Amino acid sequence: MKKNNVEIKIYKVIFIVLLIALVVVIGLLIYKYGSSQLNEKQSQEVVEAFSNIDFSKIDGESGENQIDLEFNGYKVIGIVKIPKINLEYPILEIGDIDPESAKAPMKKSIIKYWGENVNDYGNLSIAGHNNKDGTMFGKTKKLEKGDIVELTDLTGTTIQYSIYDIFVTDPNDVSILLPKDEKVREVTLITCTNGNKERLILKAKEI
Repeated sequence: MKKNNVEIKIYKVIFIVLLIALVVVIGLLIYKYGSSQLNEKQSQEVVEAFSNIDFSKIDGESGENQIDLEFNGYKVIGIVKIPKINLEYPILEIGDIDPESAKAPMKKSIIKYWGENVNDYGNLSIAGHNNKDGTMFGKTKKLEKGDIVELTDLTGTTIQYSIYDIFVTDPNDVSILLPKDEKVREVTLITCTNGNKERLILKAKEI
């Protein structure tokens, strides 16, 4: 009888521990979802603020120095839009591509990882998280060759780029940062895949 009572107590303790763990997990999921939705709302407000800028009053040659738009302390240098997957985010200038320094801004939006200014000749590499909820670059795996990527720069100019190559590579593959032709405008989209062990790369060039 005592043995049965001990077993019952053990089962109760296990049940309570599992219940607490379940509550904690649910709480974390709710917090993460709530934070993600808030960030999405804020990023779209920045996109809207960018679209409301009167670029006709800005000198194209020095416009970069006259537009002072920030998102969570990081300078906004343009907008990336991919109509097929309903993606539109500010592109943030972080100044340093060290993996540790990139963690914070990448939680907020798409970042300039390497290259020239938005819509300059050469290759602009931008990076974003492959979020499971489909935000950031979470839906880029649905893209195909020929799909359109639009970049808007600090002069208000929007240029369309057509995806011409899609592949997976090693995180240390720096060849993806090199321009195919320095006289052609290119953009490279970078996101993680395969449990962050590899990188999904989408390369596009000006139409």
